[in-house]
Amino acid sequence: MAFRLRTTSPLTGAVGIARLRRGQSEAEFRTRLRRIFATEGRENIEASRALMAAAELYGGGFTHVGTDTGFTVELRAGRYLLLEFLDFEGEGRGRNPAPGQEYVRTLTVRPVRDQTRTAPPAAVITAREVPGLGPRFDLRGRLRPGGSLRYVNRMRGQVDELVLYPVTDGSVTEDDIQAFFDGAGGPPPFDIARWLGTPPLSPGRDASLTPPLSSGRYAAVTWVTSIHDARPLGAHGQHRILTVA
Repeated sequence: MAFRLRTTSPLTGAVGIARLRRGQSEAEFRTRLRRIFATEGRENIEASRALMAAAELYGGGFTHVGTDTGFTVELRAGRYLLLEFLDFEGEGRGRNPAPGQEYVRTLTVRPVRDQTRTAPPAAVITAREVPGLGPRFDLRGRLRPGGSLRYVNRMRGQVDELVLYPVTDGSVTEDDIQAFFDGAGGPPPFDIARWLGTPPLSPGRDASLTPPLSSGRYAAVTWVTSIHDARPLGAHGQHRILTVA
């Protein structure tokens, strides 16, 4: 199923799709998602595991004012939730609605006889755990301006996202990005206001994206916290500078 995403507000632009597991309610899902953004340490680990037990995450799209981005997700017939992730992040992020007032809508997918085949993506970015190193982004193919890409989550038991930010300073290195995640202070070494990519996917899921990438360098990062120590996966080294050409 193909989606086209745009926003007119800087308080929105992180649209995702989820499917509740059997026996789970939408109210429980909302509560568990909010808890992830409101907790740290052991509580955050428990909240992350509880969310994975409550729902399957199918990714979606990040966008910002002035962009028009698309994503495609394979969905079987059934009921899903279409949601704005920023509504759950609390004060200082998004619209900050009261609990229960977040933007969540039911998406009903009906059986389709003939599926239209899409062209293979120009690039595939895969999140995986590399023995001895930790979580990393692998790139296969080439990122091209306006081209398509597929994001695949191969992390074991770990939801993960792909966020792409322009890197406008030609001197920035991956060491600078690591230092930022390590808490070195100062502004991010990438343009944090211009995000693209996809919100979290459950392990084993993939999504096809058509973000409006321009020629230049982008930082591929993730803010998702580890289910082992609650630190951002980016702090564990899951970031990479990519060139679009």
